[in-house]
Amino acid sequence: MVIRKPGLGAYVTATYPSKETFLNAVKCLSNVSDFLEIGIPTQNPKYDGPVIRKTHFASELKGLDAVKVARYGDVPTILMGYVEDYVSNMELVAEIANEVGASSVLFPDLLFEHIDLLESYVDAMRNYSLRPTFFVSSNTPHRLISMLVKYEPLFIYLGLYAATGIKLPLYIERNVREVRKLVDDVTLIAGFAINTPPEMVRLVINAGADAVVVGTALVDKLNDQRACTEFMAKLRGGLP
Repeated sequence: MVIRKPGLGAYVTATYPSKETFLNAVKCLSNVSDFLEIGIPTQNPKYDGPVIRKTHFASELKGLDAVKVARYGDVPTILMGYVEDYVSNMELVAEIANEVGASSVLFPDLLFEHIDLLESYVDAMRNYSLRPTFFVSSNTPHRLISMLVKYEPLFIYLGLYAATGIKLPLYIERNVREVRKLVDDVTLIAGFAINTPPEMVRLVINAGADAVVVGTALVDKLNDQRACTEFMAKLRGGLP
């Protein structure tokens, strides 16, 4: 599967606030999103902001058991976790991702704290017919970002701030444009704090991102499918 361009994605933490609500949210969001990111609940969501962090702690199930409650694939779906939880079990994560119909597993901490596992990660993805995906920030060395292109990733995810759900600084356009130049024609997704519809979406896409993803602003709407659908439709108004 490929990510639609320009695209709009949604992030939800698996089994938050309950298995039933999560399954309903996945069904609803699959109809109004171009791709999904499914958070693997962890006890240490270190790169997430306060709102998403709470969803990890309050999820009904934890770890890989949480993502296994659903079958994905109506739209491209990416599992999102922390590699520190699976240093010796990346093959298991890849196997489960394949079983549930995901296209990739994104580990935000891979390049920042576990760069030595890069090749092992790529091998694990390919061994289970998945494509690698990479998380970078404005602090990631440009040489490293350019090097990632050779792995033919499904996408490169640019975190626009240090943690999710935090208000974006004014220099985001510059950051997006700089990374766009480095990744050739690889799909570039921008996320973290995409929560001001539709102007923020338009700004990020016009700066060079191929797609955006929203998470924090969805949390209080997961119990209300109508509100969830209307919010995503409003965000989609920012796409060209």
